[in-house]
Amino acid sequence: MSERSQVLAALASKIHGAVAGRVVERLLRVGEATDEQLSQALGVDVNSMRRLLNELYESRLVRYRRVRDVEQGWYLYYWRVTDEDPARILEERRRKAVEVLRRRLEYEENNTFFRCPECGRKYTFDEIADYMFRCPECGAILDAVDNSMALEKLREAIRRLEELKFE
Repeated sequence: MSERSQVLAALASKIHGAVAGRVVERLLRVGEATDEQLSQALGVDVNSMRRLLNELYESRLVRYRRVRDVEQGWYLYYWRVTDEDPARILEERRRKAVEVLRRRLEYEENNTFFRCPECGRKYTFDEIADYMFRCPECGAILDAVDNSMALEKLREAIRRLEELKFE
């Protein structure tokens, strides 16, 4: 197996689990297969295989071509491994992760939080002000949350991801 193939199989496995890695490895060996063929070969029920293939497709790790079955009138989907460069896929995932972390950081910076000591639920100031700082679930008086550690962890994660470059 080439280095590119190993990277794609490892990516599939890390992102979507061991079965996804096996799906990619199988597609690399056979070139192209239907969801039913993959399901039989790997011992996974066909609906689970279809869900997994769609997840792999959304992650840009596999592609498909659609062919109409003349006898039945249904479409058959032939799946294959993407021809995209794994570095581009990783770079896209890195950018999306940074974007999500930035939104979370902004949310954490712009809100004051309170936690229920009884049930552990976390609320923003705006959510809880009308309840006179009592938990709407159990009635306990809420404690203010110091989110400085969460802010620092988010900033560190963003910094580390920004340092990574795959292209």
